Amino acid sequence: CSVLNKLTLLKFEIHMEELKKKYTPYTESERMSYIREYLSTSETKYQFAKRTGICRRLLILWLDKYHINDKVMSTEQPSLRKASDESLNELEKELAALRAENRKLQRALQEESLRHEACEELINLAESTYHIKVRKNSDAK
Repeated sequence: CSVLNKLTLLKFEIHMEELKKKYTPYTESERMSYIREYLSTSETKYQFAKRTGICRRLLILWLDKYHINDKVMSTEQPSLRKASDESLNELEKELAALRAENRKLQRALQEESLRHEACEELINLAESTYHIKVRKNSDAK
């Protein structure tokens, strides 16, 4: 019985050793080669990893390590650019409208300032010519 257990255990250990993936160190050029190949294909990471025999997670780590945008990111960028261009156009239109309103308000302020100066001068002339107190007396309560 113990011989049977030892054989079973030995077969199991051999089977487990076969299932274990052996760590294969990749050189820098091999990593970059795999990354270039992956980016040039239309395959997903899973499909590429299955075809080439490298781990999908390893591919993700390499992309992160070398700060390389994934294919998914690069396909979304045109739509993001279009959205940002549209929002930029809207902001430019809003800026132009605000500048026009600012010019209009500055002109109105300038006219009102001139009107105020004219009224002040008119009051000064009336007080000096006719000796009439037009301004409100600040001492009166």
